[in-house]
Amino acid sequence: MLTALKAIRAMRVLAAEADEATRADIVGGFQREGFDHVEAADCGAEALRVLSTALAARTPVDLVCLGLDLPDRPGLIALDEVRSVFSAGVILVAEPAGVALAKEGVARGADDYVLRPLDRGLLLLKAEKLLTKRFLKRELRRTTARSEMLFLNVLSVMAKVLEAKDPYSRFHSENVSTLAATTAREMGLQDDEVRRIGIAGILHDLGKLGIKESILKKPGPLEPQEREIIKRHPLIASTILEPIEQLQAALSFIRHHPEHYDGSGYPEGLIGEAIPLGARIIHLAEAFDTMTSRRAYSEARSMDEALAELRRLAGVQFDPRAVEAFEAVVKRRGWITVPADETAKQSLADLLERLTKRVSIAAPTTIKPRPKESAPPPEKKDGP
Repeated sequence: MLTALKAIRAMRVLAAEADEATRADIVGGFQREGFDHVEAADCGAEALRVLSTALAARTPVDLVCLGLDLPDRPGLIALDEVRSVFSAGVILVAEPAGVALAKEGVARGADDYVLRPLDRGLLLLKAEKLLTKRFLKRELRRTTARSEMLFLNVLSVMAKVLEAKDPYSRFHSENVSTLAATTAREMGLQDDEVRRIGIAGILHDLGKLGIKESILKKPGPLEPQEREIIKRHPLIASTILEPIEQLQAALSFIRHHPEHYDGSGYPEGLIGEAIPLGARIIHLAEAFDTMTSRRAYSEARSMDEALAELRRLAGVQFDPRAVEAFEAVVKRRGWITVPADETAKQSLADLLERLTKRVSIAAPTTIKPRPKESAPPPEKKDGP
């Protein structure tokens, strides 16, 4: 079985470059790095022939280093032809005077660009980053329904690692997932969207893995610079999860869940309908779960008190439609809890099974409470 590194070195590269010395430099650089399948073309027609032949043989080219001054296809003509038919990654090769054209090429579908004289190390670094991403996507596309469940279990473990950093919020991600998915269903969203929102609810705080525990567990108010560090967590989560193809549709929910309806949130200050609906729902669910949980510096609010606060901030911090749907769900179903001691008796395998069920198509039915014992509080927030 190939290791990931060997599999990447086995990927196919094409150097389509008119300048003979640059072309040889590209080919030689990849070969010295251990790439076994590196081909060359000195014009656009030859490049397209190599790409077509490889595709027909079911051994498609993974990366094209494409010069912008090919004699028969100058400028971005060759890029447009490659992009219209083939799925290979593209790194453009340009003269310094052609940097504007190279940037336009990236805007039109190229993955990156390098300039002559060639910095071989930089080219290989960009190529390996691109090929690694393609390798991950290719491997993830091969997953079956069974391996998808394993995949979700791995993500569940990541959520558990986060909760281990902050024991006070042990069940927070599960509760947010439950509340958000149920609200999404109440709003009439399709099953797939409900499922994505449930997954995002589990992973919404994953970026806090990149935050120092001394900040997460600080018993007193956060300093301004510490608050700014906390605000990075949705961006950190996006960076961690971005290579995972199955999560692409849920990434915007995770990235934007701290946004406020009036534009006062973060990370981008989006307003109203510009905030992805899944993010608006998760933000609402997180606020409710936070308000109804006992903290070291405040007592838990009752369900009615928390709902009143959501109504007060509808149109300011929260989406009014989501607040209406959320209140209908909570009032109809009641606030169902599971005793903490009963939950503590369950094995990790049982917890993971329940966690993955929380992101299945079937709507979950239980909201779990916090443990009663004291523990360090999560970070302070200006709002609920």
